[in-house]
Amino acid sequence: MDYWTFAHVSDIHVGTPRSYRFQPAWNENWKTARAQILKMEPEFLIVGGDLTRDGCIHRYELEQARANLDALPFPYRVIPGNHDVGNKYRDGVEASIRASAVGMFAEVFGASEWSFVHRDVRFSGFNALLAGSGLPEEKKMWAWLEAQVEAPRARHHVWVMHPALFVMRPDEANWDPEADRLEWIFGVDEPHRSRMLKVFRETGATLVISSHIHCRRSVEIEGLRFQYSPASAFPQQVPRWTDGDSTLGFLRCEVSESGVEPYFVPLDQTSDKKGYGPGGSPAVEARDYSIAWEKPSLEDMGLDRGV
Repeated sequence: MDYWTFAHVSDIHVGTPRSYRFQPAWNENWKTARAQILKMEPEFLIVGGDLTRDGCIHRYELEQARANLDALPFPYRVIPGNHDVGNKYRDGVEASIRASAVGMFAEVFGASEWSFVHRDVRFSGFNALLAGSGLPEEKKMWAWLEAQVEAPRARHHVWVMHPALFVMRPDEANWDPEADRLEWIFGVDEPHRSRMLKVFRETGATLVISSHIHCRRSVEIEGLRFQYSPASAFPQQVPRWTDGDSTLGFLRCEVSESGVEPYFVPLDQTSDKKGYGPGGSPAVEARDYSIAWEKPSLEDMGLDRGV
């Protein structure tokens, strides 16, 4: 097997001043990461979710992200993040993943579940945020996942998901969404976690790359490597982690006969431009478009769709 490379970037959170919140520094950081990736000349790029600041509301942010990626001189694949389709499901929480947002993402980028073989390495990505949602799309996700067990094997298999399969270890108890809010948001609950891990094992996975946490960390469990990827937009970290590095950047992944090795590439520079608006996942009534730097339309605000 010849030596070759691909790139993985995530949590770029590109927004626009037509929104109720906007951080131009994050857009600038993506420009820096994009330029560095172009210089790398990878064979393709994988974007591990959170392409947008609020693509789950603003279709134009998804379309903007696609236009930017379409201009790359090499192929790319994407999976959605919580800012693209909604957060991990929790009953009664408005910002949870919605079928309408999942559908809108698919209209712009195509199916969130995909698998392909390149140079005897299989790459598989899916929308793990659907787990536990009860949406019709969740059933389709599980059917697709379990069908991959029958797919032809390659020398290596790289899986890509947005949330972490686990925060600390595979056998951890489900986190309390109130007492352990960050850990709960970042990971996948049982029984879905074990079900996904079973698929990874049965498909010969060698590397699982996740995003969402904005902090880099690597864990190996019984020969299967879990790579938590960095963000390019802004840093954050799990309080319980003592071995995480939240420096902004992306992954350069080198493929050889011996395996797939991810290497961290820090951003050449980071922006400190100031923006406006709230963080988190505010309710509809908290979205104040009057502070937008550019006047949005009803379509921009999602009001034509009842969002």
